[in-house]
Amino acid sequence: MDGSSFWAYSLWRAPEGADLLESIPFSEEYMQCAGTADALALEVRRIEADGTPHQYAIGKPGGHRTGEPTEVIHYDDGRHSTTVYPHEVFTADEAAVVFYTYFLTDDVSQPYELRDLHLSWPKPGSEEGDS
Repeated sequence: MDGSSFWAYSLWRAPEGADLLESIPFSEEYMQCAGTADALALEVRRIEADGTPHQYAIGKPGGHRTGEPTEVIHYDDGRHSTTVYPHEVFTADEAAVVFYTYFLTDDVSQPYELRDLHLSWPKPGSEEGDS
């Protein structure tokens, strides 16, 4: 992953019986990453028991979330970026372990931590339709 021509990876479970040669069905639940092999941000989106979707940043154990996130992860040839906490920056090798476990279990396993990104719309505190 070089952050330019190859900068993101997503994984989700296709429905039973899906013909992936015909089309790739989208899922409401997935894991994704963006960045470079040296610095990736990982996220997971899942539908909670109450039916509401939540998107989470994935972090390594023991990180501190004081203040605003400070680590900027650039991707798409620098056209886009996301900012995360230092313990939420993964290498490709570290991310592979998280993705493999997600592939097997459809979940992010311990000891990784989740931080809710609160991606609801409209944004809290804004009037619907404001940008």
